[in-house]
Amino acid sequence: MKKLIALIVLTTTGFFGFSQTDTVKQEMIYDMPEIMPEFIGGADALDDFIKKNIKYPAEAKEKGIQGKVYVQFVVEKDGSVTNVIVRRGANALLDAEAVRVVKLMPAWKPGTMRGKKVRVRYTLPVVFTLS
Repeated sequence: MKKLIALIVLTTTGFFGFSQTDTVKQEMIYDMPEIMPEFIGGADALDDFIKKNIKYPAEAKEKGIQGKVYVQFVVEKDGSVTNVIVRRGANALLDAEAVRVVKLMPAWKPGTMRGKKVRVRYTLPVVFTLS
């Protein structure tokens, strides 16, 4: 009986020890840190980057499709942009182009919380208008 109890204790301890060492620690992603991330050069530089790199899809242009695409991404501690998704789309063609341009962005100045760099979720509207 003592051997059975010892075996159960060892097996249970080993199981819990294994699961704890295998657990991947997920870092928190902030929505509203004390200091938000910033595109290098500020809002005007961000607008310029988007205008310079956006290519209005020909098919959307021919069909007169316009709209605003809300692209969400994470600005990492090193300023890189990851996890790019369409939060609210306008049209599949416009959505794909907005995602493409956001993925081209250079590193940002990261957000901070209590003086430490943190991961921040950021939503950016990308507006497509025909003149």
